[in-house]
This record gives sequence, structure tokens and C-alpha cells, in this order.
Amino acid sequence: MSRAQMPLALKPPRRPRFDNFVAGDNGALVATLKSGLEPGQWYFLAGPSGSGRSHLLSAVFVDRSRHASAQFIALADRRQWALLEQADAEWIVIDDIDHLAGDGAGELALFNALNRWRAERTGVVMSGHGRDRFELPDLRSRLGQATRLTLNPLEERDLADLIIRLAAEHEVPLGRGVVDYLLSRTTRNAGQLARLVNHLADRALSERRTLSIPLVRERLDAGS
Repeated sequence: MSRAQMPLALKPPRRPRFDNFVAGDNGALVATLKSGLEPGQWYFLAGPSGSGRSHLLSAVFVDRSRHASAQFIALADRRQWALLEQADAEWIVIDDIDHLAGDGAGELALFNALNRWRAERTGVVMSGHGRDRFELPDLRSRLGQATRLTLNPLEERDLADLIIRLAAEHEVPLGRGVVDYLLSRTTRNAGQLARLVNHLADRALSERRTLSIPLVRERLDAGS
């Protein structure tokens, strides 16, 4: 393989933590998840897709695991639905419960699991859009017993901070005007923006380039 073809060793994937989450106006919410969770209580982290729910749930799981037994269930993966019947720990962290909505067996599995965890005084942290999409009335009632924590969308200044932080974590230089260029031509969805910047940073590193406006333009033109 020639030198030009030799791939660089890229940085490992970003590990979701509380200290690398751009909170914006969600500082009090993040503080609650970090240090205000009470044993045996339930919490529902609500927000649209791309708002950072999964990042925060992963951070909660890592934090809880340091102090107690904890299990994580990612319901976006249907194969993990069966874990609802098996999960047994001091803390259960469940991401993307919306994926069960409208599925009778899935909703019943979550309802039964919540009943079991209530009886066992298990702490539960869930995430999703909300509870209105669920068809089982008793499940909606159970979900309503959780303390609701609602994520606010990031403002433009916070999205700019997100871009700068991601580039710094990848140790790739940002070209002049890139932040404003990205914000003026891409979605204001933090999750989608983060995925785009991560892709651009990986490409910049592999091609030994600055994360510049021409690089961004190439990516956007290729995706249009």
C-alpha cells in the first residue's frame, strides 16, 4: 500500500458524558440527571429526536454503574425488547421507549416490567418523545408517574459551541467561517449536526485537511 493510500488511525468514537454534553438552557436538567436522581424513583427524559436524549441516557448509565448495579436497554433495537422481562438491577436505563408505541406486545412488556420494578423499588430512567403515542391506558398512567424532564432545543450559540467542541475532540483545525457556514446551510437539529461534524472531522483527519468551507461544501453537495 502506498503512503498516499495508508489510512490514518482515527480517534475513537466520542464517549457520551455529562461533561461533553452541550447543555444550553438545560443546565438544571443535566444537574438533576448527574446528581439529583433518588434511589427507587422514576424519571422520564422527554425531547425530540436529535435533542441529546441518548447522550444523556448513556451518561446516566455510566454514572449509575459507578455507584450501584445498572442495566441499559436500547429499545431502538428490537432485539433488546426481550430484556424488559429480564432486567434486574438497582437502576434500569431505557432509551427510546417510543419504539414500543403501537405494538401491543411491546407496550404490555414495558407495562409489566414497570409494575415489577415498582414493586422492587427499582430506579428507572427512560427517554422518549412523550407518552401520548402509547395505546395502553394503564401504561400511559404508569409513565405519568415518572418525574418528567424536558429537553429544550439548543440555541444558535449553543450549536456553534457544539461544532467547536466536536472539532476540538477530534483534534482537527476549523477553517475560518466554517461554523457560520454550517449553521446557515444545515439543520438546527443537534443530533444531525453532530453526526455531520463527526463525519467531516474524520474525513479531514484521514485526508490531512483542515475542516474547511470547501470540505463542508463537498459533503453537502454530495448529499443533495
